[in-house]
Amino acid sequence: MSDFVTETVESGVQILSLNRADKKNAITLDMYQALTDALIRADTDETIKATLIYGVGGEFSSGNDINEFVHIAQKPDKLSIILSFLKVLSAYKKPLIAGVEGRAVGVGATLLLHCDMVLASREARLQFPFVQLGLVPEAASSYLLPRLVGHPKAFEALVLCEVIGAEQAENMGLINHLCETGEAYQVALSYAQKIATLPVEAVALSKKLLKSPTQDDVQNALLREGRIFKERLSSSETIYAFSSFLSRKK
Repeated sequence: MSDFVTETVESGVQILSLNRADKKNAITLDMYQALTDALIRADTDETIKATLIYGVGGEFSSGNDINEFVHIAQKPDKLSIILSFLKVLSAYKKPLIAGVEGRAVGVGATLLLHCDMVLASREARLQFPFVQLGLVPEAASSYLLPRLVGHPKAFEALVLCEVIGAEQAENMGLINHLCETGEAYQVALSYAQKIATLPVEAVALSKKLLKSPTQDDVQNALLREGRIFKERLSSSETIYAFSSFLSRKK
């Protein structure tokens, strides 16, 4: 595992913790690889009945590590590590639950679209800032988000890139239930443990039935987005946006 992704198993629930709090759990290539490996292992481990993912330190994830992405732009083949994670995530057979505190930005927000349940605190905030960075939506969000909320709302979220508060996200169907600040992990864990007590095959088959009609479309969206995303990394708009973002941080 990566130093910034920890894995534990509790009562049949695999718990994957994004543990890079000082960087608001920004995800690096090593973290992507660790998450991919953990999901692949869990999919074939009969002792694991469900997976919970959450962010340590009061933030779910600020998305991709921009400093690393500046280097990836010079070597875009490394994007294959991210695409592999997204393919494994989208095809994961077991229940996937997220506990969200604070910000879920970029891939921190789009990965929630692949979860079976999302439990979030009332202070949670979602944002899809790809266009602001000169990029395009990823993680099949260009397909999944319109399906969930309709084209107009999806366009607003993905193009205007404005922050979506927890109550609005719940009303849009992006979050199952809200809880008080600091309680998202325990609430999400309680749902995951409840699911873990149910008949395993019936749960797995139910998830398969729910996802099967759209699985091919999701995979096609991943490939389509990935191709354009890779091209955009070397665009003048993206280079300027990354430079401006890093300058503001300094």
